[in-house]
Amino acid sequence: MSEVIRAFDEAADTYDDWYRRPRGSQVLLSELRGLEALLPSAGLGAEVGAGTGIFAERLASEERRVICIDPSPAMLKHAADRALPTILSTAEEIPLRRGRLDFAYMVTALEFMPDPAAALRSVGTALRAEAPLVTLTINRASPWGRLYAEMAERGDPIFSHARLYYFEEVRALLAGAGFEPLEAVGALTAPPDEFEEVIKLVPVGPAAGVVLIKSWKSGPLWPHQNQAK
Repeated sequence: MSEVIRAFDEAADTYDDWYRRPRGSQVLLSELRGLEALLPSAGLGAEVGAGTGIFAERLASEERRVICIDPSPAMLKHAADRALPTILSTAEEIPLRRGRLDFAYMVTALEFMPDPAAALRSVGTALRAEAPLVTLTINRASPWGRLYAEMAERGDPIFSHARLYYFEEVRALLAGAGFEPLEAVGALTAPPDEFEEVIKLVPVGPAAGVVLIKSWKSGPLWPHQNQAK
């Protein structure tokens, strides 16, 4: 078991507590607003790096089904307790057949992946042609990014394992894995020491605590779709 998985296993039972606090609930609502704006309203999708399923539980519906994929058994147990379908797996080796998913998304997951390029390629094979992938990453250029970087330097048990990215770095990772960005927005506009009175989405910039990029797999269509034309 890797150190990252072990860290999340050890934090699993108290992980959601932060989202119940004022600062955490602000983050949760802001990030959900961005995800709702970019994800399709129906279909079968997956949250890659789903953790306890706190986001999937709120995004799933009768029309939009979400599979929780995560390598931490302890985190995934909480997702299963929420009656969400789960798959214990790393992002780099997702055990889904080619073209199975109508969408996928990641919430602050790329930051903890040892090989994010391989993870993105793996997700790409599970997506059907033109199905969107939405990545939500901490904006390293923002006040939130600086806070998490400081937490990492102080030895935070979770963020000491994170690599924070600038917007252009995430775009480059996506492009290198064969994804074409379609839309990008920023969320979490208030800095960590202020309350976000109005939850809104903004253009990508240093004021946005997180960046969401909607992209799809570029290049040739899957074979079955070529035959259908």
